[in-house]
Amino acid sequence: MRFSWLVVILIAGTLSSCLNNTAVTDITTSQYSKDTTAISLYLLQNRIGATKLPQGIWFIMDSLTNGIHANFSDSIELKYTSRLLADNSIVNQSTTPRHFVLDSLQEGVKEVLPLFPAGSKGRMFIPSYYTGSSNWIFQFQLTDVKDHQLSLDIVTIDNYLSQHSITAVKDGSGLRYTVDSLKLGASPGLSDDIQINYTAKNLADGSVVDQGSAVTFPLSGLILGLQIGIQKINEGSTCTFYLPSSLGYGPRSAGKTIKANENLIFNIKLLKVIHH
Repeated sequence: MRFSWLVVILIAGTLSSCLNNTAVTDITTSQYSKDTTAISLYLLQNRIGATKLPQGIWFIMDSLTNGIHANFSDSIELKYTSRLLADNSIVNQSTTPRHFVLDSLQEGVKEVLPLFPAGSKGRMFIPSYYTGSSNWIFQFQLTDVKDHQLSLDIVTIDNYLSQHSITAVKDGSGLRYTVDSLKLGASPGLSDDIQINYTAKNLADGSVVDQGSAVTFPLSGLILGLQIGIQKINEGSTCTFYLPSSLGYGPRSAGKTIKANENLIFNIKLLKVIHH
């Protein structure tokens, strides 16, 4: 089975910011195990059902909307309370919305926050190797997202769809997609692995930047637009996703074929969902 360069970049796109952080790269196996055990026990004792990501962070979407997602250097507003997992004492709190740039936030928070659309409420359970001290509970409401690129991307994609007489589903995140072949298999969650056939193209000129068959990887390792989109389809289905650059690689280039702020088209068949 070929594991293409694009899939490697997709995975790196989500994980690179935490892997490049000194506190995170210095994680020992024993500390990871200790933190994982402590958080798992807390969730079990309090009967909390949370989703665990490969980065070692658990999260719960307490209230979900269908708005835009923050990514890269987007500006956001948050209400939040940070507590110590051990005794529930408050570390930091703001009951009125505070303005932040996503990239400036603590590593653990900025890894997970893009999964939440504007208006949503949630909780994160963050290991000590992200906070630098103790395991934390981060409870928040994402009150606003001010994107820097998404509005431009949406205009470009919608014009493309109109010019090519394509009727696509318009998701609140900015993602556009068509369901080309519908099946009734399982739907994946962020903690699942998926196996897909795919072709990726630049929207601007239709050039193929990568393709692969029966490639398996964690859904949470993909760029944000695919994380959002693939959760909307069922095993066996075939879809076409029109990804704004702000849900893809944003201001970064990827290899020699994907430029900064490049909108992309992904043709994907979801072959298999592997639940964990």
